[in-house]
Amino acid sequence: MASARSSRSVFARPGLVIGLGLLALQFIAIVFAPWIAPFPPTEANPLDSLQPPNAVHWLGTDEIGMDIFSRIVFATRVNLLIGFAAVALSLGVGVPVGLLVGYYRGLPSALVMRFFDFIQSFPVFVLGMALVAVLGQEIWSVVIVLCMLFVPMFARIVRAEVLSLRERPFIAAARCSGAGDFAIMFRHILPNAMTPVIVQVSVSIGMAILLTAGLSFIGAGVRLPSPEWGLMVSSGAQQMILGIWWIALFPGLAIVLSVLSFALLSDEAKRYVDTGRGGRAR
Repeated sequence: MASARSSRSVFARPGLVIGLGLLALQFIAIVFAPWIAPFPPTEANPLDSLQPPNAVHWLGTDEIGMDIFSRIVFATRVNLLIGFAAVALSLGVGVPVGLLVGYYRGLPSALVMRFFDFIQSFPVFVLGMALVAVLGQEIWSVVIVLCMLFVPMFARIVRAEVLSLRERPFIAAARCSGAGDFAIMFRHILPNAMTPVIVQVSVSIGMAILLTAGLSFIGAGVRLPSPEWGLMVSSGAQQMILGIWWIALFPGLAIVLSVLSFALLSDEAKRYVDTGRGGRAR
């Protein structure tokens, strides 16, 4: 009875069902890409260039004859790898930094926050092009760019929670019981400060996928012949004026669906958190 009730509650939330379904499709593409894709993603056949969708090339081919469907499937690995890696590294750096600057107030904390202001003042694409020029046009260069953008965001979220939590009575009780700063921060404050961070993770992965596509579109991200959605849209955009729409359309739809899945899951996570806190889900 309990499992049936929980199953009905899941299907009563279409956002959760759609988000999980789209996420499942992406993980299927990641794991089974060699078996799903009918052609190698970097195999070019000039004799098959600019073919519209047909029975052989389901989503058509690009200007050098690479199969678009195969490249979209394999690009899922690249885009999600960048998104998950950038967010994981940002969490690993931003959460401890936010915890420290929130707990220990003073000049060092103020300097760290001003440094974050300095980083966030750069337009993302200008920063991306500058770092790519220094580090080289590789996948991990994009990860570093996104990590630099997300660390201040996670640090600010954690810091705001810590500033509120450190004055609560249970923290004063922990001090009175003899707990040191390290125990208070990591045993009492951090677990209670992670709720908004968990919600932000899903949003940040979607943002990372979108920014990766944008950087590749302007030539500051992944380079050819690696399959990547933004890079495919960039090459297809040059053909749109000639009526060759399929090169840019299908990878663009892949970006939309991927970002949508993480946005829906973030919204559902926020509702779950609000309900768990005793609030009413909007």
